[in-house]
Amino acid sequence: MSDKIKVLHFSSHYEECGVSTYIENYVESMASMPKVENTFFGVSPYETRPMSSIEMNPVIERLEKELADYDVFHIQHEFGLYWHDQFKRLIEAANRSGKKVVVTFHLAPDIAIKPVKLGGFSPRNVIKYLREMRHRKRMKAYHTTPLQLADAVIVHNQITVKSLVRFGVDKDRVVIIPHPVYKTPTAKSTEISARLNRKKDDVIYCISGFLHKNKGALDAVRALKYLPDNYKLALIGGVKADSDHVNYENMITDLADILGVKERIYITGYIKDHEKLKALIGECDVATFPYDKIFYAKQSTGSINLAFSTGRPVIAYPTEVIKEVSNDAEGAIVLCETFAYYELARELQRLNLTKQSGLSLTYAKKNAWPKAAEKLIELYESLLKN
Repeated sequence: MSDKIKVLHFSSHYEECGVSTYIENYVESMASMPKVENTFFGVSPYETRPMSSIEMNPVIERLEKELADYDVFHIQHEFGLYWHDQFKRLIEAANRSGKKVVVTFHLAPDIAIKPVKLGGFSPRNVIKYLREMRHRKRMKAYHTTPLQLADAVIVHNQITVKSLVRFGVDKDRVVIIPHPVYKTPTAKSTEISARLNRKKDDVIYCISGFLHKNKGALDAVRALKYLPDNYKLALIGGVKADSDHVNYENMITDLADILGVKERIYITGYIKDHEKLKALIGECDVATFPYDKIFYAKQSTGSINLAFSTGRPVIAYPTEVIKEVSNDAEGAIVLCETFAYYELARELQRLNLTKQSGLSLTYAKKNAWPKAAEKLIELYESLLKN
C-alpha cells in the first residue's frame, strides 16, 4: 500500500441524484486531506442499470482490472440504482480482487423488501403468495446477502442497523456515520420574499426537495388556516418527472384555492443548482418536515441537513428516523406531538426563532461534512490495518 489510501468509488456522480450529491460532498471534503486519493469509476449506476447480464460483463472485467491499482472499493447502495443482480456482481468482483470493500447503505432494507403474507388458501392467493415470496428471496439475494462480503457497511441511523441485522448482516461490520451537514451557503436569494410580497413581520416556512405526497405539502398548506395571515409557505422544489403522483402540484394549488390561502403560497419549481437551493432555504424563517409516518419511518433525509447548514430552525413530524436525529441534535429539532397539521401550526407560532437558529448552526458545525470525512478516512485506515 502506498502512503495514500487509494479509493475507487462506484456511485452516481455529477448527476441529478441525492446519492450523487452525497458522495460528491465527501470527495470534495477529502480533496484537501493528504491521507486519501479518491477516484470515481468511469461507469455510473445509471449506465449499468438498464444493462443485461451480458452487457454487464465488460463492466465487471474493467472493474476487476482497475481495482488492481486501489486499496478500497467503496460502493453507494440505493435500491433504485441497481436492477437484477448488478449490485451482487459488483461486490463479488471487488471481493475477488482482494481489496477492502465498503458499502454505504442508504435505506433500511425492509423499506424495499417487504414481508410476505398468505391472504387465504384460494388458488389465486397461493399463487400470489408464491410469486411475492420468490421476489423477496431474489431481492435478498441481490441486495442484502452480498453485504456479507463487505468489510464495512456504513449507515446513517440505528434503525437501518437493526434492519440489516434482521436480514443477516453481521452487526460488527455495520458502522454509523450520521448524514453530514452541507457547507454554509454563500449565495443569497430574494426570490421567495418578492413572490410572497414579504412584509416586516412575516414568517415564511418551507418544505424543500421534490414535491411528493409523503413530504406533507398538503399538511403544510392546511396549517395556514390555523396561522395568522403573516405566516406564508414556500414549497422549494417541483414534482419529479418520474413521480407516481405527477398531478401532485395541482392537488396542492387546488387545496390552496379551496382554503383561500393561495396568495400565501409560492412554489419555486424544480431547483437544479444546489447552491441556489440552499440560498432559497436560507431565505425562509423556518424549515418544516411534516413527513409521512410510514414512508419516512426508516428513511433518512438530507433536506434536514440542508436546513441546518443555513441556520434555519427545524420543525418536524416525529418519524422514527427524525426522532433518532433529534436525540443527538441537542434541541435543534422541534418535534410536533403527532402527525397533524394543527400541531405544525401550533409549533410554528410558539417557536423561538433566534434560539432555534443558534441550535441549528451548532449542530451544523458539529456534523459538518469535513468532520464526517475524517471519520470515513479513519474507517478506511482501520480496515487496511486488519
